[in-house]
Amino acid sequence: MKFLGQNNTNGASNNLYMIVTKMIPSKFQFKQFAMIQRDSGQRINTDSCAFGDLVEGNSPSRILDVGCGTGVLTLMMAQKYSAAQITGIEIDPNDATVAAENFVSSPWQNRLQVLNLRVQDFKQPNETKFDLILCNPPFFRSSTKSQDPARALARHDDQLPAGELAASIGRLLSPSGIAWLLCAADEEGRWLNAFCKVGLSLRNKISLADNPEALPHAIAISFVDENSPQVQSRRIDYRVASGGERSIWMAQHRARWFPF
Repeated sequence: MKFLGQNNTNGASNNLYMIVTKMIPSKFQFKQFAMIQRDSGQRINTDSCAFGDLVEGNSPSRILDVGCGTGVLTLMMAQKYSAAQITGIEIDPNDATVAAENFVSSPWQNRLQVLNLRVQDFKQPNETKFDLILCNPPFFRSSTKSQDPARALARHDDQLPAGELAASIGRLLSPSGIAWLLCAADEEGRWLNAFCKVGLSLRNKISLADNPEALPHAIAISFVDENSPQVQSRRIDYRVASGGERSIWMAQHRARWFPF
């Protein structure tokens, strides 16, 4: 496991997880790993864990997690893809430090590294590309910012505008690779336009909602370097009704990832 600081640049329904995850003083317990968060601006929530479950690649050997926070998606990819070397990039030095601790304490520390830098500045040795790239980017542009600097950095796109993120992903993605993004439902058009401008096409669209009567609040979308791929669309509801029991998908998701 490597942790590289900035001076070395080589190389919705979130309350549901108060039930789905077991919290041990600032530690979340998954089936095959546990992780701490401390004062991170990026908290583990329903959408991020659902997103990690939904992300799919074609037996990737190199995976990049852009804006990895304290490392939950990186660790989920390590559990899913046992042969992959995985790099997490995180601009916040405190979150990057916590991610490094989480990686070291995981069963996969030899396959993980975290880099404390902007993805715009990230360059792979020999321009090696990634087979799978995923990102849960900042959701907000113009809304009121949190007083907490870490939370504001994690939730607002000042440091990671859509166009710059799409360009970085287009530069780092292998020709046969796939990139996944989690975005707010009302921001879908902005992201589709940003990725279209760098020559990537929509492959998957998975709408996430609390229940069948609710409008989707988030969308998991994937992009590939192909002309007019067949788009696969579906919707996932977390509950069978407002305030009701978990849906079949959520129950299966819980069984896949959590030990209770």
